[in-house]
Amino acid sequence: MSETELRSVFRPASSATIELIARQHQEQRCALLMASNYVNPAAAKLGYLLDQLVPVESTGPRVSYLLSSGLEALATVIKLARHTAVQAGRDTGGWVLLLDPRERYQRLMDPVGAGVDSALIPHVVSAATADDARRRYPGYPFTAVIVVRDSDHRLDDPSLTDLLRECRQAHGLVALCCIDQELSGAIFDDPIGADVMVFGEPLADRQVPFGAITMSAAAHRIWRDRVNCFAHTSTYGGNALCAELVLDRLDHAGFVADHHRDVMAEIESDPATTLEYWGRHINPNVAEMAAVFHLNVDVRRAAGGRLVTGDGRDVIDCAGGFGSNLRGHNPPDLVPRVLRSHDPAHDYFADLEQELVRLTGLGRAFPAVSGAIANHVAVEVAALAQPQRRTVVTFKGNYGGKTLFSLNLSKYGPQKTESVAEAFRPYYSDLVYLDPFAPDAAAQFEQIVREREVALVWFEYIQGATCAPIPEPLINAIDRLRDEGGYLVGVDEVLTGGWRSSPNYLAHPATMRTADIVTLGKTISDMTMPAAAVVVSDQVYERAYHTAPEQVAELAVRHRHNLGAHISWHALRTLVDGGLEPHQQAYAELRTCLDDICRRSKVLGEVVGSAAHLRLTMGHRLLSFSHGSAPGTLLTLALSDLIFQRGGVYMPLLAIRHRVAADPADLRELAARIDTAVRDITPGMIYRYALGCLLGQKLPWLGRLLRGKAARPQPQLAGASAVGAAETPTTRRRLS
Repeated sequence: MSETELRSVFRPASSATIELIARQHQEQRCALLMASNYVNPAAAKLGYLLDQLVPVESTGPRVSYLLSSGLEALATVIKLARHTAVQAGRDTGGWVLLLDPRERYQRLMDPVGAGVDSALIPHVVSAATADDARRRYPGYPFTAVIVVRDSDHRLDDPSLTDLLRECRQAHGLVALCCIDQELSGAIFDDPIGADVMVFGEPLADRQVPFGAITMSAAAHRIWRDRVNCFAHTSTYGGNALCAELVLDRLDHAGFVADHHRDVMAEIESDPATTLEYWGRHINPNVAEMAAVFHLNVDVRRAAGGRLVTGDGRDVIDCAGGFGSNLRGHNPPDLVPRVLRSHDPAHDYFADLEQELVRLTGLGRAFPAVSGAIANHVAVEVAALAQPQRRTVVTFKGNYGGKTLFSLNLSKYGPQKTESVAEAFRPYYSDLVYLDPFAPDAAAQFEQIVREREVALVWFEYIQGATCAPIPEPLINAIDRLRDEGGYLVGVDEVLTGGWRSSPNYLAHPATMRTADIVTLGKTISDMTMPAAAVVVSDQVYERAYHTAPEQVAELAVRHRHNLGAHISWHALRTLVDGGLEPHQQAYAELRTCLDDICRRSKVLGEVVGSAAHLRLTMGHRLLSFSHGSAPGTLLTLALSDLIFQRGGVYMPLLAIRHRVAADPADLRELAARIDTAVRDITPGMIYRYALGCLLGQKLPWLGRLLRGKAARPQPQLAGASAVGAAETPTTRRRLS
């Protein structure tokens, strides 16, 4: 591999980039709130601008999915094509052709050369030219042809034109992949009339993690309903800071005209216009849902654990970028101690790696830009470390992300996000799924590892959506059989790591030996920059390097983002140096208080989870629906909205993911607000409110009638100060 190929996809942060981030922080802009679904002006403006710039043929608004990397974007278009074919009954193997003169992505699909049927990502093949593809893959029924733009690639080649015509005649998708195309006047050109255009880090001038796909209305149709709109999600897809930087880079490159600026000014200034354009160009169905249950919070300022809305409300944030919140929004020391002192010549990832090694007890770290990319890298390293083994064991209820391999780990996740079974097939061919909560799960696991040569056992130690830990007998079996079974253990701590679920940095070593491979994310973003990492033992690193030194070297540099690593390292060091005990004690007291509130509530059940990873449940028999079911989700959203309207606590789906380094006074007030908000709520009130929200979009008068007075802020909270004004006798006693 040449020195040119062994290079990060990022450039050193420019002074303009650092100044833009500093300005956003000083203005207390909200960078993260909801995974993929944060309705914000920056994303709405970028969606609108891409619709204007991308010449994708479309009879309606073009929709863009904003992501954290070019590789995520490439994965998303492959998923889109496969899902479209499966839904339409054209299930011919999910074959995808990458027309790539350098065939640079094939190793991502099949890192150990297992062949297209047994690859980590099956049935994705590459060819340098259309003629080469015809020779190597004659008669293959391609679900998609993705043309990778390259200076050596002739897009007017008659053979290419014929190949794309045949793909379209078979109802396949045609995509133009520009993830390696530098930001220039030609980046939005589309001489092949693609259905989808795929972008990567160059759209941000390689300054921050970014990727996107922009698709025609026809191509997007498969994901245009209330189930499939969640078919692709990304924790950092809603990062407003990255979207603003892309907009800034596009403006400086001359792509933004005065009429664009006029529209974007309206989007920025008016929340209704923000929602309109975000729904038109980012995710129409999620926008409709956001409007129904007031998920589109008009955040004007974000600091610490608090949000200030456009109408002046002080809101306690328990969404926290779906668990990304470590020190709070816009940490006050970030500008003086990181941005103003950042040295582009210094290797901050080396510092971060050293800190992660110290915190985890493992030996080496690989950079990533999202939990899903981290999980893919982790499995790739495991495959290289165990090249003679193929079987991966994972658990139902697990969530690992939605990129091409990580979706295997999410296949039987907690929520239905695809309308047809195995929508993205073919999946990896040698995966075993085990129900970890089955009474005989430990025995089943032991039988599997005695009968098969297992390469990797992969799981979330605490399943993120439900806060349910893997039962101890199964954990014991995994740990006990490790040496005998010869498998590696990989644990996804993207959500649970960073002290969120444990007094220690990692949660799982409380009941087992430290895993061989651990993925981390969310909290190391410090609510600023998309960031993740894979930490592995020295033995795993050495075995993988022995198998494929060039591939391991490439994984070590590809997503090395120096400024992001500086932000992550500083956040970890600050928290360690400052001490975590006061925050952890405050969360223990919060849990005691919440348990008391739930015992007295007419609608709440038990509190599940631990430390800073908690979730309220509904306990009344009239509200008892299974997690992830349609009625259960509807009623949970309704109760979450009631708590938000009445108490000023933003906690979608009743999850409490406040900042890990919480101010005890914030947690005191959080308990008080929840107590006040839920005190007189009944099951009937939740049903009426849910019905009022649903009907209110069509018949506003009926919605207001059904919701009645239920959503009015409680008198105890009227005019509440920023800290502690809403204490009740219960919370004062419990949290004093």
